[in-house]
Amino acid sequence: MLLHDTMNDAVADVAADLSGLAAASRRQGLSIRRRRRALSTVGAAAAATVLVAGTWTMLPGESEPEDTIRTDNPAAAVTAPLSGDTAPITDRGVAAALADTIVDVADGTVTRFQGDVYGIDGNLDEALGALLFLPATGTGPAGQVMINLQPLNVVGKPPYACEAEFMTDCAVRTLPSGDILRTYHDNGDTEFGADSQRAVAELLSPVRRLRIVVFALNTNPWDKGAYRDRAVLDIEQLIEIAKRPWWSRTELPREYVNAGSQLEDFS
Repeated sequence: MLLHDTMNDAVADVAADLSGLAAASRRQGLSIRRRRRALSTVGAAAAATVLVAGTWTMLPGESEPEDTIRTDNPAAAVTAPLSGDTAPITDRGVAAALADTIVDVADGTVTRFQGDVYGIDGNLDEALGALLFLPATGTGPAGQVMINLQPLNVVGKPPYACEAEFMTDCAVRTLPSGDILRTYHDNGDTEFGADSQRAVAELLSPVRRLRIVVFALNTNPWDKGAYRDRAVLDIEQLIEIAKRPWWSRTELPREYVNAGSQLEDFS
């Protein structure tokens, strides 16, 4: 099947410049990706959230709420190294940052951006971003990839052990920075059917008081019942995303906030 046809199926209910999106994906390659961080978008469907195994899953709603994001044009690419400047975190910025880190570790196409930032009494508490990633190789639907930025206290106090009731292939190690890395496959994840798979990397940072959870599925909420043979990102790729030192619950590199702002305004 041609890539253009695959993308038509993936975003059949979204008005988007598919020709431009397909052309952009063809330009993506390992050498180009590491010099130019491609950030192409086609808009996000309506979302609701449910809590599963300590992480969030973004789901399509029955109707589009007022905060649905739509765009008919690709957003500007993040083409230069990050400057080191930061800006207050935004929901769109989280999605833009997630997309850029994904295309930096894997070949493929990103679509259906979603995100949220929220808190208590005016203080930002958590942030999340999600999108669909269609790998350049293999067969099957795009898989959802998601990042959740949470305060560390949601997982209690160390030691952070494997939980056998739902974590398989689990490993825990301490990094030179003092951060703790926990990776596993979620064998209790049947939300999208018995054949759904979820690969997870958690970075637990005592210094930043931050929990970063990144996971990838072998399916997505819009293609429930269709599966790839594995999650669209493997554990090592998820680790690379989680280890980016600029993840925070309150701020992001300015380039990502700016790129996210170039999505159309909330309708």
